[in-house]
Amino acid sequence: MAERSRRQVKKTQDMQRILYLEKERSRMRMIRKILKTPSVNRTEEEIKILGEAPDLVNQIQSSIKKLKCLKERIKEVVDEPDILSKKCSELAKALRESSFTVVYTGAGISTSAHIPDYRGPDGVWTLLQKGKQIILKDLSLAEPTFTHMTIKQLHDEGLISHVVSQNCDGLHLRSGLPRKALSELHGNMFIEVCPKCKPLKQYVRLFDVTERTGLHRHATGRFCKKCKTELKDTIVHFGEKGTLQWPMNWKGAAKAALKADVILCLGTSLKVLRRYPGLWRTNEPLEKRPKLFIVNLQWTPKDSQATLKIHGKCDEVMKLVTSYLKIEVQKYEKENDPIFKIATTLLPHEISTTTRLHLTKITIDNVGTTNYKGKHLKNVKAELKNELESCSNSEEVLKDLHSKCNLQPHIELTDITSTNSLMELHVEQIDSRTYSLKSENLQDTDRNNTSLSGWYGKGCAKWKKQRKKTNLSCKRVKTGKDQTDSDV
Repeated sequence: MAERSRRQVKKTQDMQRILYLEKERSRMRMIRKILKTPSVNRTEEEIKILGEAPDLVNQIQSSIKKLKCLKERIKEVVDEPDILSKKCSELAKALRESSFTVVYTGAGISTSAHIPDYRGPDGVWTLLQKGKQIILKDLSLAEPTFTHMTIKQLHDEGLISHVVSQNCDGLHLRSGLPRKALSELHGNMFIEVCPKCKPLKQYVRLFDVTERTGLHRHATGRFCKKCKTELKDTIVHFGEKGTLQWPMNWKGAAKAALKADVILCLGTSLKVLRRYPGLWRTNEPLEKRPKLFIVNLQWTPKDSQATLKIHGKCDEVMKLVTSYLKIEVQKYEKENDPIFKIATTLLPHEISTTTRLHLTKITIDNVGTTNYKGKHLKNVKAELKNELESCSNSEEVLKDLHSKCNLQPHIELTDITSTNSLMELHVEQIDSRTYSLKSENLQDTDRNNTSLSGWYGKGCAKWKKQRKKTNLSCKRVKTGKDQTDSDV
């Protein structure tokens, strides 16, 4: 009986708590509704309700202001052409006069390579929160953008000394930027390392090594040739700390920040980078800190400290800057990609450890036409398309065709994904790299079924956990209300 009474007491207390929370929520909803109406149109009863709960009114008003502020901050703003040109001229002058410039880069410099950012209107997290579908595609298809090539060119000219990047896409490395002048704080999707070898043994691959990895799971399934230890990827997920010497190169980043007289931030929201005090010299007074230039479409937490904020796309801004500096930027050429020189090829028994698309060189014949094994690329693409249409829709057939033709993936996969045949396949089984594509033919999938493996899943687990908690709390409140109604 005593045990039963204790359960009954706890049950009653839980019910009272649920009823109290429901009462407070309904009260807040009522006050919110009243606050939305103009003060002139409010009734005496509504004014009385507001007067009885001044603290609650202030709380709601402050939350409304915060929400408006957040909505303003996520808006993408573009400067007028004349203003943009003037600002780019100022940035070019600052780069020319600087003795040591450090560049901090984010996902915004890779969006023109069709790699989505996180917090933009078409960013991964934004689409997840809206419940929209994310179509999957191999990110090794991306190539260095004009901004990547400009940074490399400015480094060659001596106008940029060091680059600190949050990006894991490896495009800075592929642009030809020297590795000593680069700090990839969150890792590189093409690099796996042996944690046991000293000095650190790095294996640069021609494919994305994060196929089997995730948060606190970094083993890639391949082994060190020297000590036979299982290799690990270099990706730093949210909630983790990067402890590897390379490709993070924290020492190089810290030394560069101490020497810098100009810091240029390109395509980054700075919501993560601002938490690294070693990059900002926060222990020094403002007048002794380096000049800060920010190029981003959205608000950043460092805007108030910036010498100049440019609202524009990185490629457009850098084109204007290089024109003022009178510097010609070399175009990216895949056959000269430095990754082919430093990459370690897989051993025969390691080929089965990955299903990722491999980067392959394009050969140019004397006429200047891209060929593949003696055939023109157009003919090969036509043959592959005809074979795809005639075959049954299965993942095995698609893999067989890729291995059979060994076609350059950065050219052919785009064409295949545009056909209806691939849309009928389970795309998530073909490749688990996230890649944002707008398609009116595809229906929105349920958020619970969203699965982002590899390094692009950063923060996805955290988002899902938070959403699960919200759903559970809503269910509890609803259950309590139903019980109350039945008791009455």
